[in-house]
Amino acid sequence: MSYKTIISEEDLKNNVDNKDFIIFDSRCDIKDRGYGIDSYTEGHIPNSIFVDVDTDLASEKQQGTGRHPLPKIETFCDKLSHWGMDSNKQAVIYDDAGGAFAGRMWWMLKWLGHENVAVLDGGLNSWVKNGNKLVTSPTLFEKSYFEPKINNEMIATLRDVENAQHVLNTILIDARSKERYEGISDPVDPIAGHVPGAISHPLGTNLDRTAKFKDKEELIHNFNKIAHDLKEKEIISMCGSGITACHNILALEIAGIKNAKLYVGSWSEWITDPNRTVVTIKPS
Repeated sequence: MSYKTIISEEDLKNNVDNKDFIIFDSRCDIKDRGYGIDSYTEGHIPNSIFVDVDTDLASEKQQGTGRHPLPKIETFCDKLSHWGMDSNKQAVIYDDAGGAFAGRMWWMLKWLGHENVAVLDGGLNSWVKNGNKLVTSPTLFEKSYFEPKINNEMIATLRDVENAQHVLNTILIDARSKERYEGISDPVDPIAGHVPGAISHPLGTNLDRTAKFKDKEELIHNFNKIAHDLKEKEIISMCGSGITACHNILALEIAGIKNAKLYVGSWSEWITDPNRTVVTIKPS
């Protein structure tokens, strides 16, 4: 059996020693760059490999880009090969934030043509809550070869986003919190607000009280509040820097909607040009 969106804690437990599985730990705190590796060192799921959101799943910010540009394909594929990833592996990614960071690697592997990749539903918290152990020993792995089959149709360009507000069949969804979207406050980026025409859909909307993804029917119901017939529209997903936007893309795919694109630069790229319009919502 292959997993293409999410995988349960029980199914991962049954396959944690499966040589055909490869597990990645993508824990992150945007305010503490050492949090991920420190947490991994303190304890991680057996056989999991740490990936750094800032340095593995992104490259350094350049002038005019967002905070998390995609890494060079060759560099990232070399890392995947070094970790033991190949086209036959079932990849599983987890974090401790409801999939907010794991979704980025899920999307990136899809972008590179790897279909058998899933996010651990409920993340590390679900794993621990159900009595599963963590280990502190480093994971040993054999180098393999990962060959990408790149699908750049999954990426929305800045021009696509600029045009979205003028195209009736395009929906722009923003995964950031309501406070950041409305322009009330933004603890991450220097300018608060949102792109004209963007619709707020905070990533937490996709999760239940246990930080697991809601079922397909409830996800469809929530997305229908944005627009009906989403399968017939072009969807662009954005956030602050192209990380948590992947959460909405994952939720859409669980709901059976697979036509969403990622605006990688997202809000942090949009605001690099003072001539681009910023929308805020004044409290009534």
